[in-house]
Amino acid sequence: MNKIFNEDCLKTLDRNIEYDYLFFSPPDYYEIDLEPIKDDDKYFGWLEEVFSKFTPRKNVVTIVVSNRRYKRKTITKHTYITAIMKDLGYDLLNEKIWEKSREINTYRYNYAFVLSFGKKNFKSKNTKPFKYDTWFHPHSSYKGYTYNMAQEVAERCIENYTDEGDVVYDPFMGVGTTALACMYLKRNYLGSEINEETFKLGITRIGEKNE
Repeated sequence: MNKIFNEDCLKTLDRNIEYDYLFFSPPDYYEIDLEPIKDDDKYFGWLEEVFSKFTPRKNVVTIVVSNRRYKRKTITKHTYITAIMKDLGYDLLNEKIWEKSREINTYRYNYAFVLSFGKKNFKSKNTKPFKYDTWFHPHSSYKGYTYNMAQEVAERCIENYTDEGDVVYDPFMGVGTTALACMYLKRNYLGSEINEETFKLGITRIGEKNE
């Protein structure tokens, strides 16, 4: 309990770990040495392989994803992910927008989709912070790591779909944002992070909060 594995999430998922809910943001193409458009089949095929191994006890998965600008085109990652989850038997429960910034950015979109999927019997507490359709939480990097998200986004989702003492799994833990949200909300966490440098940065960040 409350452990992050420095390994491929596929290996962690094969450990038959138990968890109630999944919350995460999938890595960008470049984080796994792929190129947008050219490697779309590999990228989304890999995501499908990972998603197919999910077994949350509460039957809910929340995925935070930004569409990708590339060579004057937009890759609608959220539509691909929704299609993958549908094929795996999940329904899209709701779609929120996380607004990261209100500045002009010609290279990246300043918002992300917060997509929650469920199947069979699932529970949503309909907490007030979660009910709003748009969430403004400015993004800030952590010691040069820019792929993280605002902790408040994780908190809104985790509070809505879990109870104190539940276990939240993040297969792409990064610098530990999901873990910090769980600690704040008195939930337990499990995670995977394949990059050793990022893993160490996350462990350091979590340790700072425990001091």
